[in-house]
Amino acid sequence: MFSADFDGPASLWISALDGSRLRKISPRSITAIANTDMEPAWSPDGRQIAYTSITGDSRSSDIWIVQASGAYPVKLIANGASNGSPVWSPNGRKIAFVSDKNDSRDIWTMNADGTQPAKLVSSPGYQSDPSFSPAGDQIVFSKYENGASTLMVVNANGTELRALTTGAFKDWEPSWGVKGIVFTSNRGPDPDERRVWSIQPDGSGLRKVGDVAGSGPVWLPDGRIVFSDRRITSKALNEITIFNPVTGARQVVVDVQGYFTPIDIRPGKPANRINPKSMGKLKVAILSIRTFDATKAVSQASMTFGRTGSENSLVDCSKKFKDVNGDGLPDLTCRFTLRDTGFQAGNTVGVLRFKDRERSIPYEGRDTISTGLEDDSDDFKDED
Repeated sequence: MFSADFDGPASLWISALDGSRLRKISPRSITAIANTDMEPAWSPDGRQIAYTSITGDSRSSDIWIVQASGAYPVKLIANGASNGSPVWSPNGRKIAFVSDKNDSRDIWTMNADGTQPAKLVSSPGYQSDPSFSPAGDQIVFSKYENGASTLMVVNANGTELRALTTGAFKDWEPSWGVKGIVFTSNRGPDPDERRVWSIQPDGSGLRKVGDVAGSGPVWLPDGRIVFSDRRITSKALNEITIFNPVTGARQVVVDVQGYFTPIDIRPGKPANRINPKSMGKLKVAILSIRTFDATKAVSQASMTFGRTGSENSLVDCSKKFKDVNGDGLPDLTCRFTLRDTGFQAGNTVGVLRFKDRERSIPYEGRDTISTGLEDDSDDFKDED
């Protein structure tokens, strides 16, 4: 589970640990204003997801929960403040989060239904990144003060606050598991480089976890660590990686091999159903934004599209530029030979990659699809 801007504003996505079955679960906005959904957190029973949502250009953010299918979104808290970073207690009864209500950024807790929100602890500094202990009786978080970020531990009822780490470092994003606490830190010769570290709840055993440069580490139940990888092993600009601290083995789950660009598969249609065995040609629009004119900037010769994004399936691009999404900007619409896209039954995402004409900067766009055995008649029409 992660947040990504594959096909527009940041949304919630799920994939299997091997990177397959990628799908978007963010609920559709009931208004014309797009939501930015981020910071997802699974409930302990795996049935619900808590997340942070920002509507349009609002300066506040709210905490919601949604079913794992993306159905029945419910707003838990909306108080005009910036609320975020929700995490569940191990028994699923409480949610800890960060809020700047009352002009200070602190850790709060509430019941899982949104009732009884309360500030956990009052202390100087900027508090962030809460994580419950496996027993649910304590919470670790990061506190920024005087140029340094320190890990702090407090009882779940707000008593016995203590510092876990010390020094003029930036210790962020703690995750408390049965084998200790992993976190991101700039401890090391390069203060601008983030790496994954671990420490025991009593403050002992501080050490760097392998040679892992990244952020957002989270313990998995089997003792492995999933994180956002900054040590790129492919052409990706960002990777979500699973690391085994015992064997040192790495497994890339999701990679993004270019800067984000919005695309629309089957522009103008509500569903992107594809027959992988079709002999037709599929339309995909590269959407322009205020800072990127797709009709002028895209190097069509570099364009690839399909199951992995590396398939050479381009037929042509229309010379008639149309605004396919109604934002007043002309978009670039191209056709791709379906039999060359490599799609297979069960695929859920189409990936398009290209470079810009001026500096050969890589871009990547993603949109959701579904597969079936029926052809779409539009795939057999001449380009218009």
